Amino acid sequence: MDDDHEDAGDDTSANRMAVGIALGMPFGVALSLMLDNWGLLGVGLLLGVAYGAIPAGTGDDSDPET
Repeated sequence: MDDDHEDAGDDTSANRMAVGIALGMPFGVALSLMLDNWGLLGVGLLLGVAYGAIPAGTGDDSDPET
């Protein structure tokens, strides 16, 4: 086995982080332009990082319904 690809979850989390930042920055720019406050650019960046940091759900419902 190749040691570089030992854990496939790292690639997924890196992709989620990249997508979150890529979508968060334009969202921050839009907020900044609408509210005329360029400090909100950082809010968009932080929202994107938060999206990337939240783990994706597996879709497995472990609670059986009784």
